[in-house]
Amino acid sequence: MKTFSPDSSVRAFTLIELLTVIAIIVVLMGILLPALQQSKIAAAKTAARSMTQIITTAVNSYEVEYGHLPPTDLPPKEDGQDLVLGETTVGAVQSNNVVFDALRNIPRGPNTDYQANPKRVVYFEERVARASSQGKPRTGFYDPTAGAGAPPADLAGSLYDPFGHQYGVALDTTGDGRIDLTGFYQDFSGANPVDGLAPRSKVGAFSMGPDEKLGKDGNRALGQDKDRSDDQVSWQEIAPAFGVRNGRTGFSPSSATSHRDGRKKPVILKSC
Repeated sequence: MKTFSPDSSVRAFTLIELLTVIAIIVVLMGILLPALQQSKIAAAKTAARSMTQIITTAVNSYEVEYGHLPPTDLPPKEDGQDLVLGETTVGAVQSNNVVFDALRNIPRGPNTDYQANPKRVVYFEERVARASSQGKPRTGFYDPTAGAGAPPADLAGSLYDPFGHQYGVALDTTGDGRIDLTGFYQDFSGANPVDGLAPRSKVGAFSMGPDEKLGKDGNRALGQDKDRSDDQVSWQEIAPAFGVRNGRTGFSPSSATSHRDGRKKPVILKSC
């Protein structure tokens, strides 16, 4: 029988070598994990920005079809400012579900008995929101029956961004062709035709971004360059296909095909 001497056995790692390998792995994880987290945040910001563009296009498609913006169940504001829907905790007058119920052809709220969308056209589709570890709905429509977080049931149908907050939707309810964002983004407020900074559009949408505050550190200003907040908005730096240049013009109806009778055909939008 062949025997093996102790000298012929396989050499094992020493404790020092094992600790060195573990230390190297820890260092690599410390380098890679922050980079991975930043990549996830960047992807979420891109998705939120894309969604703001999809929202504005869907609302404009509704306006092309019916000749007016989706109705809310609120009267015009007495101060003459436009309505902003979304998170009431930051100043929105109502949750955004009142607009999306009409765009999604759901008979609820202002669209009860399909009053707001009698043609029953679906202008917008998106997945049901998923729940986060903090209990917030993220990336989709809140459905209380799906267990996507725990907001009140009356927020059902509200559209949430990847960071757990409702998208803001600003509507030109005053009919002046601008969305006055006073109280939300001070650098885009004031609808005065001479020196007002309100974007020239009938609708705008925004996400508060990963810091979950309006503006940079909650200063309610979008800012520029190094002072630019992480908020994602529809009215600035948008591709020409959506009809916006320099944050001043709105939706370009050329993106919708026409009926034979010359009316614009509604665009049904889905997120990817």
